[in-house]
Amino acid sequence: MIKSLLSLLALSLVLLGCAQQPKTHYEWEGYQASIYSHLVPGKDDVQAQIARLEKTIEKAQAHSVRVAPGLHAHLALLYFNVGRDEEGAGHLVTEKQLFPESAHFVNYMLEKQGRFE
Repeated sequence: MIKSLLSLLALSLVLLGCAQQPKTHYEWEGYQASIYSHLVPGKDDVQAQIARLEKTIEKAQAHSVRVAPGLHAHLALLYFNVGRDEEGAGHLVTEKQLFPESAHFVNYMLEKQGRFE
């Protein structure tokens, strides 16, 4: 009896381990690591963070998934840090288009950069 219960429990655990993870609504890969790198000095240089976020955007487009909220805004700030202001402003506008609830923040950031859209 106990042997069959242990076998059933083991089988249940094996099947549970094979279950697929639920799909998310957004592509997050690289975004959280980039934020961590941005907040921890010396963790990663800005160019590496930019490359990681660009790769995340490409992956999201390839899988027809939206990027996580704030990703384009964070990428914009990184672009501003390296003097690529036009690209930064473009990503802020993209953030506002994808997530209209961010319009107030994005408009503030564009205003700070001298570009109100």
